[in-house]
Amino acid sequence: MSSFGPADHRKLAIEANNSTWEFLEKDPQSLSAQDVEEMTLRAYAAAYHWKRAEHATAINEIRALWLIAKVWVHQSRGDIALAISLRCIEMCSVNKIADFDLAYVYEVKARSLACLGDIDGAREAKKFAMSIEIADEEDQKLVNADLAKGPWFGLN
Repeated sequence: MSSFGPADHRKLAIEANNSTWEFLEKDPQSLSAQDVEEMTLRAYAAAYHWKRAEHATAINEIRALWLIAKVWVHQSRGDIALAISLRCIEMCSVNKIADFDLAYVYEVKARSLACLGDIDGAREAKKFAMSIEIADEEDQKLVNADLAKGPWFGLN
């Protein structure tokens, strides 16, 4: 039995999530095998802790899974990322989650499809992500900026 309580899990989830970005913000080609392993472990650790964190919601779970998909895209593993992105989309539907989070799950779906060479599917998913109305102006700017950045694996 774990000696960690829900508050501890929340802190660890946030730490694991944030530290994963140390790798995601780098060019994938610059990462060593150890970096890739560490990035992947941190993303999965974040998901593990979010499942046990106090006040965790479906949005936390979706964002944790999205991060895992993002990590797999960063490794050019669209096959794994696509399966996870589809799970995120399903969770958004079941939990009636739209706006910012829905745009991001379609963003990672688009990248996954592009990584797999399905340019038409990627273009459709990216277009859908761009069409989602986001209430908060700052959130909209974040989504737009991220959709403008690569990698897009040949998708313009």
